[in-house]
Amino acid sequence: MTGHETGEWKCFSADRSGSVLVIFALIAPIVLGVVGLAVDYATWTMQKSTLQLAADSAALAVVSDLQVSGANTQRMQSLAESYVKTNVKLQRGDGAVQVTVTPVVRERPGGAFVPAHLASGQTPSAVTVSLSQRKFAIMSRLVTPQLTDLSVSATAEAVGSTKLCILALSPTGRSAFRLEEKARIDAGDCAVYSMSSDARGLEGDGHSLIQAMTTCTVGGFNGKPANFKPLPVTGCPAIKDPMAQRPAPPVESCRYNNLRLRGGSHTLDPGTYCGGLMIEDGAEVRLKPGIHVIKDGPLIVGPPEQMVMNTQTCDSSSGAPQCRMAQTITSVGSLKGDGVGIYFTGNYKMSRFQSTGPLTFLKNSVVELTAPRTGPMAGIILFEDRTNPEGQRYYIMSDSARRLVGTIYLSRGDFWVRSRQVVADQSEYTAIVANKIFLDKEPRLVINTRYGATDVPVPKGLGPTSGVIGLAN
Repeated sequence: MTGHETGEWKCFSADRSGSVLVIFALIAPIVLGVVGLAVDYATWTMQKSTLQLAADSAALAVVSDLQVSGANTQRMQSLAESYVKTNVKLQRGDGAVQVTVTPVVRERPGGAFVPAHLASGQTPSAVTVSLSQRKFAIMSRLVTPQLTDLSVSATAEAVGSTKLCILALSPTGRSAFRLEEKARIDAGDCAVYSMSSDARGLEGDGHSLIQAMTTCTVGGFNGKPANFKPLPVTGCPAIKDPMAQRPAPPVESCRYNNLRLRGGSHTLDPGTYCGGLMIEDGAEVRLKPGIHVIKDGPLIVGPPEQMVMNTQTCDSSSGAPQCRMAQTITSVGSLKGDGVGIYFTGNYKMSRFQSTGPLTFLKNSVVELTAPRTGPMAGIILFEDRTNPEGQRYYIMSDSARRLVGTIYLSRGDFWVRSRQVVADQSEYTAIVANKIFLDKEPRLVINTRYGATDVPVPKGLGPTSGVIGLAN
């Protein structure tokens, strides 16, 4: 290449580089703008999904609380804002999330939602939570406020007539609600609920079965399909303890101390049983209506060991006598009472009676209890002091505890059913709210819901005053 040609090539290269720079300078803002808009669109989409999840969670939480606490505008707003604050993280430049809670009802069955008029006493059946936020945009000068202003809403509704009848309160832990071996719960007309957020908070093992209208768990469940009918719903919202506001009954001075009853018939007045109460060796005890406080000791019903008498019967009607041996239990403790509430307080280990927990209905016992109609324990058969240590065990091992009318409320205690027979099947209704719930061996716990067949009241938030919640379409 000659010198002249070389010079021309250098000039051409210089002109070409300059042209590229000019072109790049012209298109760079467009490219950067497109990239910026793409980033903005992606962040808007992600943020809108985050807001929608927060609105869903907040609406479910508010309507759950509504079923227990009633309609209170300030309480609903505060709860929704708390959920949103927990679930929505603000990035640099983002505006605050505005939260609006609207109690609503359907204008007609299956119809649209309209605001509920709380001032006129109208009870809302649903709640709409609306969220809005101005999201930071890289290309804020190129987009309109309508693009940067995000808004979502969710409506949660108390639906159907399913009634809450069994609730395990423990918020964490594996096996907070567990059935083993051949244990079974029959609650076909009501809802069973586990509050544990653990992936295996609800468990069915062996040939156990939970049969309910609905089984709901905040976390997950472990077991085979044959252990649940129907399969549990997972990811349910945490609900409030429906009995949390119920005041504890008064505890008076000791009426009895370390009372141990053996044989014979006995009638006991309401009052405080310091050191516990033991009923054994054929004693038949009837509790008078009222509150019976078991303080610093256990309530034990039934002899610790089975006493059996062998008898022989013969039949000679067909010629040669045909004889057979039969066994009958000769020692059974019995505890019965109508209009009775039993309250457990203090340290059961202080008693001279040896026990594994504050309550034990042993195998050889007969138990028939109906809760009070009025007073501090109206509708409650068993009530545990909320200051008791967590995890104390309340055992039903009885093969004859078929009538338990009312609510068993053990907010700190663990409810164990270890019978080999049917439990509570002769009750008009039974409800159970306990810290944890365990069934093993082969009991069949029957939860009836014949609320109208008895004058024993059902505590608010349970039975007919509860409901199943869900997001409305």
